[in-house]
Amino acid sequence: MKIALVCPYAWDRFGGVQSHVRALASALRQRDHQVEVFAPRSKSAPEMSPEPGVTFTGRSVAVPANGSVAPLAFGPMAAVSLRRALKEFDPDVLHLHEPLIPSLSLLALWNSDVPAVGTFHASAEASFGYQAGKPALIKSMKKLAVRTTVSDAARGLIGRYFPGDYEMTPNGVDVPRFRDAQPVDLDGSNIVLFLSRIEPRKGLDVLIEALARVDRDDVTLVAAGTGPEERRCRALAKRLGVEAVWLGRVSEADLPRVFKAASIYCAPGLGGESFGIVLIEAMAARVPVICSDLPGFRAVASDAALVVPPGDPDALAGAIASVFDEPGRAGAMSLASENVATRYDWAALVEHVESLYVRAVGSPPAG
Repeated sequence: MKIALVCPYAWDRFGGVQSHVRALASALRQRDHQVEVFAPRSKSAPEMSPEPGVTFTGRSVAVPANGSVAPLAFGPMAAVSLRRALKEFDPDVLHLHEPLIPSLSLLALWNSDVPAVGTFHASAEASFGYQAGKPALIKSMKKLAVRTTVSDAARGLIGRYFPGDYEMTPNGVDVPRFRDAQPVDLDGSNIVLFLSRIEPRKGLDVLIEALARVDRDDVTLVAAGTGPEERRCRALAKRLGVEAVWLGRVSEADLPRVFKAASIYCAPGLGGESFGIVLIEAMAARVPVICSDLPGFRAVASDAALVVPPGDPDALAGAIASVFDEPGRAGAMSLASENVATRYDWAALVEHVESLYVRAVGSPPAG
């Protein structure tokens, strides 16, 4: 089958949706499908050739969304580029990620009659965009032959504005890629890893305050990512005496190796998390996980992770100390992490996604 995966966010930026699309494309290719990813690249990125199997269509601009900044491409130039690229590829099915936000996914829905599957990732208490755009988006929603969400939290958001049937297609990872990676050489011991965009809702400042409360002098924070809060967090770590290594943006190739070097992966998010794909990546690398008690994280963490109240540095410090101080705890968490991760291996999930494509091709929606 010829499958077009449309990613709304800049391909050269780190994000859960990009990770989902990248891993899904790989899993589908391993099953002999012809897959092409269509995505924008960020406006600030240098001219570069896309990797094999990826077509750049448009340059993204930063759009504030859900307490973050979304790198989206939209408008007539992006539409023309995408329409031309899709016509040349001539897919049997479109798989559109976040199909109702102003992005390449919505442009693909408007500019193609190919049967479409739409996957919704976002989670929030409410969406002004969905509320304001609902009258115009209802027709677009009807063009989707199959609708899916990555989590109950995501289903709760989209279903509030567009009730209906939604399949569940959770985020997956290539478990062997993370499990078998060789650790990157990092300075420091007892490494607590933070890997995310550095912005307020991700809670890096809370983690730094927590580490300052851990009564050990052999713990190192390794922060991987960039963002508007980086300067403030660097200053906070220095002021509180927290030993920190700042990696900047980590390449997709190095991601598993960075996880494997960690003693603990910490996700101290404050909200807006639909599904903890980064938790699954850490678990696939057999790293003990500590995360905030958020619906999107809780559904993934199961009993394998330590869950703490968001925004509580004292509770977070206690959880970190327990992993380092209690004999056998880290080993038990590593084993539990691996057991959870196997449930999200794309090798096990991809057959369900294929069945959705078959359904979409056989039952085109009313336009």
